[in-house]
Amino acid sequence: MPASNVPEKLIFAHVVAILTGTTWIWAGWRFTWLTPVLWASASLSILLLATPWVARERPPSRVTVWWLRDAFFLAGLLFLGFLALQWWNAGRFRIYEPNLNRWVYSAPRHPGWPSAIDRAEAAQMLEWFFPAWVLVVAVRCPLLSGRAAKRLFLYIAYGAGLLALFGLILYGSGTRSMYWLIPVNDHFFASFAYQNHAAAYFVLGGALAAGLMYHELFRTDRPSPRGRIVLLAVIVVLCLTGANLALSRAGVILAWALGCFMATYGLVQGWRRLPPVARVNLAAVTVAVFCIFYFAVAGFGSKAIQSEFTPRTPIHHVFSMLDKVRLDLGDRPLLVTTAWSVWKDHSLFGVGGWGFRHLLSHYVPESKWDWVRTPGRANVHCDPLQFLVEFGAVGFGLMAAALAVLVSPLLRKQSAHNALFLMPAIGLLLVVVFSLIDLPFRCPAILFTWVVVLAALPKVSGRSQTSRPCSKNVERILSHAS
Repeated sequence: MPASNVPEKLIFAHVVAILTGTTWIWAGWRFTWLTPVLWASASLSILLLATPWVARERPPSRVTVWWLRDAFFLAGLLFLGFLALQWWNAGRFRIYEPNLNRWVYSAPRHPGWPSAIDRAEAAQMLEWFFPAWVLVVAVRCPLLSGRAAKRLFLYIAYGAGLLALFGLILYGSGTRSMYWLIPVNDHFFASFAYQNHAAAYFVLGGALAAGLMYHELFRTDRPSPRGRIVLLAVIVVLCLTGANLALSRAGVILAWALGCFMATYGLVQGWRRLPPVARVNLAAVTVAVFCIFYFAVAGFGSKAIQSEFTPRTPIHHVFSMLDKVRLDLGDRPLLVTTAWSVWKDHSLFGVGGWGFRHLLSHYVPESKWDWVRTPGRANVHCDPLQFLVEFGAVGFGLMAAALAVLVSPLLRKQSAHNALFLMPAIGLLLVVVFSLIDLPFRCPAILFTWVVVLAALPKVSGRSQTSRPCSKNVERILSHAS
């Protein structure tokens, strides 16, 4: 191993270890199991800070305290400092206020400073966002090349496909225990105890695998391994099937929308590049893959999916054909309006991590208190609004600034022919859409994967290799398929 590759391989290994541990071990949802991830993140942060000395043979301009010139590093560090302040100033207690004739929470030890209600819950925000920050800094490190970033994409796609296969095996076995060991009362899929989390993750994984598949299929600079293209196609089917069998209504809708978009994209791009005979073969292969996807979903879970879309109570839509389809948002509108009221009273610094669940009963009438105790009311089911409530305008602004640094390179003109940009970007966007009606970013496995894909996308798609009119890879694959 050349000495110059050692730092890159160490960084890559750390990122892979963090993503693997988080994704496969309860999707990072059990906070007591995040300790190894935190230690790996701390180790990675030390490695990154030491890169100017570890990579002395590189040109000094590339590695000398590069992180001090990285806007994301600074914005993210300020955001982590804000979370640390909330944790340090946490510890508010519920007391009865006779003058107001109601229960309230005491002021923090230092009024006027960022604070949280419960110290342990505030620490969980650091457990989420510190690894996410370190992962992004690692991906943006000058020592991590575009080729390594693409290998990272391949690893995430392969891991998502393997996890989806594991979920299908669990689902087919009929077990009610995670890993066949830990009983779970609600529906779960793979390593995700919450079905909507599973759906969001596999939609993202499917989009990433599709981008890699089309990149290999349509590239013209060199032949691609046929086995890799077929494997990526299998992973796409596995991920979209997993998103359906997670039994999330939004997940089913987004998975089929993504599947239709991918099929249309492949046909349009192939039609522009291929001779007539290859076009027919491409259409036949696309239809065959789509049929495999359909029958995989129908064979495993058509009745279960249908029950998810069956209304619990009579519903009357504007279009009567939708009366038998469950598309309501449940109690999410009430949670959203309540969260907005909470934020208006704590607009500057927010209520701290998980503070919404403590204050919910203070903002609804007494007749709703039994509803407050129902599982699932700790979250607004709208991630942007919940983060605004928890971190206030200041913390949310710091988070938005760090995010803007990652998004800004993607707003430059990109070619629609560059599948390695378009498909992952669609997957990232679908998770954002999901977050408007649910909480994917409150799952560490999704949060970490999402930020890594977002941060790596400029490196991976920096130069399109799909701009030529025809690809021998497509003709070679289709000739064997026919």
